Amino acid sequence: MKNKLKKVIAYVLSFMMLFTMSAMNISSVSAASTGSITVHTGKHDVNGVNFNAYRLMDATVSGNKVSYSISSNFTGFFTEELLNGTTGDDIDIKAYNYIKANVSTTDFQNKLKTYIATNQISADGAATGTTDTKEYTIAGLAYGYYAVIPSGEGYTPSFTTVKSSKAVDVYLKGKTPDPEKTINNKKYDSAQVGDTVDFKVESMVPNMTGYNQYYYIFKDTMTEGLTVSKDTLNLVVKIGGTVVDTSEYTLTVDKINRIFTVEFKNFYTNHAKDANESLTFTYSAVVNEKAINDSNTSTNKAEVSYGNDPEHLTTGAPSEVKVLTHTLKINKVDEQNKPLSGAEFALYRNNVDSDKLKFVDEGNGTYRIATTDDGTTTDTLVSPEGGVITVKGLSEGHYVIEETKAPDGYAKLKNTINKTISVDENAPQTVTVEEKVTNKTESWLPETGGMGTVIFTVVGVVGVLAILSTYFKKGKKREEA
Repeated sequence: MKNKLKKVIAYVLSFMMLFTMSAMNISSVSAASTGSITVHTGKHDVNGVNFNAYRLMDATVSGNKVSYSISSNFTGFFTEELLNGTTGDDIDIKAYNYIKANVSTTDFQNKLKTYIATNQISADGAATGTTDTKEYTIAGLAYGYYAVIPSGEGYTPSFTTVKSSKAVDVYLKGKTPDPEKTINNKKYDSAQVGDTVDFKVESMVPNMTGYNQYYYIFKDTMTEGLTVSKDTLNLVVKIGGTVVDTSEYTLTVDKINRIFTVEFKNFYTNHAKDANESLTFTYSAVVNEKAINDSNTSTNKAEVSYGNDPEHLTTGAPSEVKVLTHTLKINKVDEQNKPLSGAEFALYRNNVDSDKLKFVDEGNGTYRIATTDDGTTTDTLVSPEGGVITVKGLSEGHYVIEETKAPDGYAKLKNTINKTISVDENAPQTVTVEEKVTNKTESWLPETGGMGTVIFTVVGVVGVLAILSTYFKKGKKREEA
């Protein structure tokens, strides 16, 4: 009896071992037939974006060789829509060749997305983006050729083959690497003639999957109110947080046409791995006297051209910013609003303890801010026969106006005038304020003297004048003759 029991136990144990080994073998085969895709999102904000993986073709792996056959979910896509009803053994080969020739085209990608939506094809795997995570792994994918399609219209699909248990990397690709140009983190800013202004352009490294060469050219075009040169450009190029060595690109500066270009060398070899990383350009230009024009605005633009065919590069939409200058007008009149000539003023930034601003006298009461390249300059503004002093080329900020000499027969103002120029792209173009000044001190006014009126006008095209009214104390009565 005991011998029979031992035999039964032995049979049971043998069966269990055989079953366990078979199960292990099945598990091993299953594990070896699945893999994963890791989606790298780079600089993109993918919070709420769904990444859906669809197996377009099944893959059979034998050593280093892979053979493909159309996945059952996409038979209709290849036979009816694209291959005119082709059937038989050659459909897999034609589907393979069709994908190879068209996978990078917008037409192919749009047709694929339409087919999936129309036929309500379920994804073979998916992941959902969050605020802080930059990498997402879609696991448990059977061997095959996959399309990873992000939700929404802001991104293009990625395509890859899962053929081992090792994760395959794909890099999220925006529609285009179009640039975004700013000046001091805005689309416009104010500057004084002679100032150096700093620009920043943000783009991204394109997704170069499917190519073996790629070209990327950055171009910036300045208006005549901005001077650009290699000496003052101060160009820095970064991918992610890493500065790109100057040996990796060619910088060309056309001073006459105010254009500079950055053309990368071996862009695919050096940076295919950096797909979707931020690509930034920071550089400078100097505001010159030609920035003073009817609109007081200098508009300049940045653009990028990219692609794998140097003869047919795609040029994205340009990004523009505006550099604004402002004009201050001082209108000197008497109490009957008749112009007064010969009044002299000094102009300061912030307060009278700062240095007087220097100007180039353009004649007839018109002055512009002087630069270091100007020879003859003055720090005195003199009212002409028409009474109007025009000061051009100012930036936004607080200004103090001091009358240093009154017209003959009138008293010099005791107090300074404060004016603030603010910049606002949508503000009224001209704001005028009238300041009436009455000075009757016997030590200042001759016996034939009278009352004077000063009108100050700040012209800030695409700017705002913040008006600070200042009233002046009356002086003593004039002495009788």
